[in-house]
Amino acid sequence: MGKTNFSGPITTGPIQNTIGTTVGKNVRDSAFVVNSMSFPFDFNSFAITTDANKLAVTGSNGASTTSVTLVDSTQNVPGITGIGGFEMASAISMDSSGDDSSRTATITGTDILGSAQTEDVTMANAGQVLSLKAWKTVTSIAIDGSGTAGTLEVGVLVTALISIVARSLFNANPLSQTSSTSPNTDKNLANNIVIPPFSRVTDIRLNNSVAYSNKITLRVGSNVAQAAGATLNSIELDYFAGDTSVDVKAIASHHVPVLLTQGASQQDSCMNVSDGDASGYEIDKVVILTVANTAAAPSAGNSYLTMDWLQKANATN
Repeated sequence: MGKTNFSGPITTGPIQNTIGTTVGKNVRDSAFVVNSMSFPFDFNSFAITTDANKLAVTGSNGASTTSVTLVDSTQNVPGITGIGGFEMASAISMDSSGDDSSRTATITGTDILGSAQTEDVTMANAGQVLSLKAWKTVTSIAIDGSGTAGTLEVGVLVTALISIVARSLFNANPLSQTSSTSPNTDKNLANNIVIPPFSRVTDIRLNNSVAYSNKITLRVGSNVAQAAGATLNSIELDYFAGDTSVDVKAIASHHVPVLLTQGASQQDSCMNVSDGDASGYEIDKVVILTVANTAAAPSAGNSYLTMDWLQKANATN
């Protein structure tokens, strides 16, 4: 079968004029191609293991630490560089043995797409804090002032947020293919959700065919271009839909805006996927799924996320 590429409005009838008011005579008749893409995943897609000192150990980060000594500044934070053909990123935990509540830790590294990312985190009083961002790598952590009051360790936590990119190169779920499955060099566009700029999302739905064994929440996010096309801190984990509280573990079709929650700003992002981009630097949207477990990593659960959109509804090619 041949391949046809569409972009922008399509005239479906004989009317071409865009001025005047008479329907059937001088009011333009046009429509848009409805695109639909889905991304399958299951509980294995965000099953990391808690490791409190995976990134930094107390023996190397005693009192007065201002620059955290990392175990490996190039390692992948969740420990999985590609499961099912897609990338992962996760939040990090920082455990202080002393009162560091007046201290700020500045984390530097990369996001799930490999772009530079930073975050300032207020530390704890003899306890643990979590980053709000998901990290693919952490290259440095700087503590302000006189440094830590006691020892510090940095790691990952199974109940913290975990992000995956809705782009897979093979059908790991449900066909159990791997990176070595032949032919493994062909791109599998069936398991990708990438939305062109200026498009309008008309529906988002999460279909669970197997219930998850523990409560999970889901956010649907994306990359957002900044002034001059900058990509630093460019990920918004809830750009399109979802929040940190609504449980989506049940067997169901979770639709926006209720069962898969959606607020006003998220609706604006769906009306025009370039709504958050700097003008003149509108870019393709790579869809990112962020899950938070509430108790432990689930041992069951199977889903696919589907998104429908009108391509370039807000601007022509």
